[in-house]
Amino acid sequence: GFRWFEGDADERILSLGNSVAAFHKDQRFVDVFAGWSAGLDNGWARRYLVGFVADDVEFSAPTATTLPALLPSNRRLNYPYVGFELIQDRFAKIENLQQIGRTEDLFLGSRVSARVGWSATGLGARQEGLVYSLAAQRGFGSPDARLLLMDGGVSGRRESSRNVNVLGHARFRYAHRRSEKSLSFAALSTSFGARLDLDNLQVLGGNTGLRGYPLRYQTGDSRILVTLEQRYYTDWYPFRLVRVGGAVFFDAGRTWGNNPAGERNYGWLKDVGFGLRLGSTRGISNKTIHLDLAFPLDGDRSIDSVQLLLEAKQTF
Repeated sequence: GFRWFEGDADERILSLGNSVAAFHKDQRFVDVFAGWSAGLDNGWARRYLVGFVADDVEFSAPTATTLPALLPSNRRLNYPYVGFELIQDRFAKIENLQQIGRTEDLFLGSRVSARVGWSATGLGARQEGLVYSLAAQRGFGSPDARLLLMDGGVSGRRESSRNVNVLGHARFRYAHRRSEKSLSFAALSTSFGARLDLDNLQVLGGNTGLRGYPLRYQTGDSRILVTLEQRYYTDWYPFRLVRVGGAVFFDAGRTWGNNPAGERNYGWLKDVGFGLRLGSTRGISNKTIHLDLAFPLDGDRSIDSVQLLLEAKQTF
């Protein structure tokens, strides 16, 4: 198989929700691969992968803004790689978790995957060194009672005898089924970065889980986010077009570490709010429309006391 992407965009670096710098990003990415497996063996599958990636990213000053440019270093990574995945055949059918009134296939087994490659100037790359990634996930519990879902991993590069763009992450999600139409949900996610590329900084704001604050309100190379939700799934099915649900929520999070914008770090930020969920049943997409009202409890006084968010997500 193969994956291919080509695109360009003007990207902005925000400080407390305000644009302070910008850069133009032009990327071309190709991944050609082949894999094989002997199939299931006592409920497990082992998969082996070989491939080649050409990832070329160039940065330049934007032309459509008066903001100062903050340019990341250009990258051209060309590398062959090998990969391995071990996955357990353990799934459960469930309704009213991440969708409304739709059957969901929930993975409750164990999965481990790893990939390593070598980017070489002899293959046309600008940077030479090791490119690696490791990921794992595991599920526990019953869809009808309590669930605990865990996943995490690390990725990065080893160039000139030092690690760069290293990002480790972990996520824990817990769901407690109160009734057929009610579910309590809690999530903890965190990421730790070291020598991150400037286009891979960790941000928190309205579009990244901290719903009471402007987009990309705080920036750093590490972050943590806690979410508590009480979810409700109704039988309301207006015009047989969308299914309707709702949630009340509390978010808390913070970033720390390198911040090229030099903004003030407010430490832990918290918000509360409530929202409407609309699950489409007439399209091929399984995205859920989120309409949320969130109220910030911290931060600077310039932000609005009420934040209105409209998003389409794969999750409730």
